[in-house]
Amino acid sequence: MPHKRPFGVTLLLWMVLSLSVWGAARFVASLRWWGVLSEFEYGLSPVYLSIAGAGWVVAGGVVIWAAMNHRRWAHPALPIFLIGWLFQYWVERLFFQAERSNLPFAVILSVIFLAVTLACALHRSTKIFFTKSEEHEHHKQHSTSE
Repeated sequence: MPHKRPFGVTLLLWMVLSLSVWGAARFVASLRWWGVLSEFEYGLSPVYLSIAGAGWVVAGGVVIWAAMNHRRWAHPALPIFLIGWLFQYWVERLFFQAERSNLPFAVILSVIFLAVTLACALHRSTKIFFTKSEEHEHHKQHSTSE
């Protein structure tokens, strides 16, 4: 029987789920407000916003599925997803959005987000969870086929 999921894995899954929901909201909002976004020529087109939102939903779903099914590749996929989202956030913020006064807050929050992601992903219990779970499933499949 596979062992209990560590807190770090659960936290990473909640982070991915939250950003996937954010992507879904972005997708729906871009479709809902397509005309307004086109009319005011916002820095990012509604096409980009809807595709990016849908992409984060699909990617998040795949990563969550992989982690819940104890796929070994989910271990690097979790932090890659989260860091990729953070990268996209900063590219959009720096190059396409109007300047905002909350830059120090955004930097601090991003550093905390990155630190939590890396701490959870690099923690020994997270690594063990994905390697042991897959070994257990692999062993179980071979015993039932013999």
